Amino acid sequence: MAGKHFNRKFVNEVIGTLKKNGFVCEPLRTNKNKYIIKRNGEEIIVHSGMSCYHPLRRWLKTYCDFDLEEV
Repeated sequence: MAGKHFNRKFVNEVIGTLKKNGFVCEPLRTNKNKYIIKRNGEEIIVHSGMSCYHPLRRWLKTYCDFDLEEV
């Protein structure tokens, strides 16, 4: 039986960038393919894949005043 696939590109590029900029990014205890992203009392749960990139980018811009494209 094969192991689970983790999206390393998303983790390295997006999660790594957020951690460098002061966000707390923790994998969920029950599902390691999902992350909780927190900053300034706001939090969101995202799936670790490029399909969640644009919703995450909108959330960051709206609630955290952070533009992922400019970093």
